[in-house]
Amino acid sequence: MAFLIVQGGSSLYKVDPDTGTATALTLPTGVTLSTTRKPRMAVLNQWVVIVNSPTRNLAIDPEGTVRVLVPKPPLSPPYMVGGSGTGLTGTYKVKQSFVVEDTAGNLLMESPLSPASPGVAVTNKDLSILLAAVSEDSITRRRLYRNTTGGTTFYNWIDIDGNTATSAQSALADASLSLLPAATSLQAPPGTLAGTRLKNIVSWKNRLWAVGDNVDDVDTIRYTEDGKVYAWPNSLDAYPKGQDSEGVVGFAPRKNELGILKRNGLWQITGTSNSNFSIVQLTFDKAGCVAPDSIVVVNDRAFWLGKDGVYEWSSEGIRNITDDAVKPWFEPVAANNTYFATGQFSNAFARYNEARNSYELHLAALGSTTADRWVSFNLSNRKWYGPHKTAAFTPSHAARGLDGNALPISLVGGTDGIIYKANSTTMHDGTSSAIDFDCYGPWHSEDAPDIEHTWLQLSMLSKIEASGTLDVIPYVGRLGVSAGTTISHTLTTGRELLRRLGDGALMRLRLRQNTADIGCTVYGYEVPNFEIGRR
Repeated sequence: MAFLIVQGGSSLYKVDPDTGTATALTLPTGVTLSTTRKPRMAVLNQWVVIVNSPTRNLAIDPEGTVRVLVPKPPLSPPYMVGGSGTGLTGTYKVKQSFVVEDTAGNLLMESPLSPASPGVAVTNKDLSILLAAVSEDSITRRRLYRNTTGGTTFYNWIDIDGNTATSAQSALADASLSLLPAATSLQAPPGTLAGTRLKNIVSWKNRLWAVGDNVDDVDTIRYTEDGKVYAWPNSLDAYPKGQDSEGVVGFAPRKNELGILKRNGLWQITGTSNSNFSIVQLTFDKAGCVAPDSIVVVNDRAFWLGKDGVYEWSSEGIRNITDDAVKPWFEPVAANNTYFATGQFSNAFARYNEARNSYELHLAALGSTTADRWVSFNLSNRKWYGPHKTAAFTPSHAARGLDGNALPISLVGGTDGIIYKANSTTMHDGTSSAIDFDCYGPWHSEDAPDIEHTWLQLSMLSKIEASGTLDVIPYVGRLGVSAGTTISHTLTTGRELLRRLGDGALMRLRLRQNTADIGCTVYGYEVPNFEIGRR
């Protein structure tokens, strides 16, 4: 059964998307969740991996059990001496790891190996291991690796069940050791030890890719072995390094390219394996990303918020898709931006609304720190809509999920601890709040802004609704003119001829409908006019 993993406050929940039932999950001992850091998640082989908000990276299996992503490695090697039995002659060293297995004995996770123990020379003796290190994490076994006689390569030797035994003894011959040497891929990423963190993560090419938050590490992308959530031996650097303290902001996983976004540009990783993964820079000082949670990939097209607007990256190239129509939304406040708080762009977040085929971006209004405004880009007609306002609750995050039938759903999380489904068939916000349709149109001057006009009867064209009215508030005169008397357009008519608007050089309309459960779609309006003094 499909379920959602959600962080609410300092707790983690498994949520049934159909019933809304939330079940609190038990965190590993000693791990806590930050309420000021947003969780970042990725899915690989049905495991959900969570970074940034937990004090240690977490992995949740398909049953909902929460574990640390990688157990802490043993800090010291086992202590080994010649035993009382017989069988081995040579000089031997041993390393140790911590292992997590399922009930069927399948390997789920393994820590990096400890340092090698000092060499122990024996003649026809077995080997006795004392004080094998105990893990702070919940593990299944402690695995010991041993070299062959006179060799330098370590092979799986014996497993010590559980996490409490302090000794073991073995005379296993070299020929009986595992055929495969100890994996060199057993390396741990930031976030394995408390005090370090991965700040962002994504799944691409059957691997996890992530970046740490240490200032010396923010340009390095780490990635796992194929299909393994716990083995992190690989890395690539997005050069030039050290340009700012933020480094890599986020990831845009397309089919054949993994986008690496910094604030000042876009890099891409291509390839299919460790032997040919490579990274190159595509843009510099443009098309950067300022908001990691604004990155959404839809049908191999990536969208994100940059400092000067929203960008799209596809097989057709990289371009700003807000410059042509809605550039004022994203201009600096100094450029008379009256829409959104550009200083809050780093906290913006987005989602893909499959029902409307739209990229929906949540922002804070000018002078606010609350992301209760949103705008949408329709991928079908490539038009922008908004700004919209969510008034019934304060949005804190958004996502695209799947319901119990694996059908897509668009979700918005609120600071009230509730997850809201978008695309409701009823026209209200939350449980009963009206959706406030409130839109100002452009100033009309007929290309003669200094000449007085007579604006004749207004004709409104709108979608036919079962009931309701639309308030039309005219502004006729010069800039700064007060609102005129409200005109009521009946939404059941579709097209309606209304009164004359009056005389003035300029004209604009404010359209408003804020009655709960009443839909409103405006297709357009017409206002015949002529210049006063001309025939």
